[in-house]
Amino acid sequence: MTFYHKMLVIGCRITIDMYDKKYKDFRAKQEQIKSKLSNLENADETYYQTVTSLLQLASKAPELFKRSEMPQKRELLKLTLQNLVLKGDKLEFNLLKPFDLLLDLSKTGLWLRRPDSNRQPRS
Repeated sequence: MTFYHKMLVIGCRITIDMYDKKYKDFRAKQEQIKSKLSNLENADETYYQTVTSLLQLASKAPELFKRSEMPQKRELLKLTLQNLVLKGDKLEFNLLKPFDLLLDLSKTGLWLRRPDSNRQPRS
């Protein structure tokens, strides 16, 4: 039940002071919601920019690795791999997050762009 309905039930009239207080409370809550929404929109944009940068970097990884000096190569391996084991001539490893997710997505094809919902005929 809203404040207004409660006042009607008990037979009271809303005074100007009561109205002003409720109006002020409403506006304050509205501003809080707007602020939260703005923060969420900014976080969402930052997330997509970070993911885009990570994917661009990952696509250039083989080239960057080949051109790197040995200390940089070791650092890249430490950042991406764990549990390295050499079995004969085969190297076994586990990928660290988020690189394991990239590998999983590349196997499924879920990361690929979907067709545009508003496709136009080709001219």
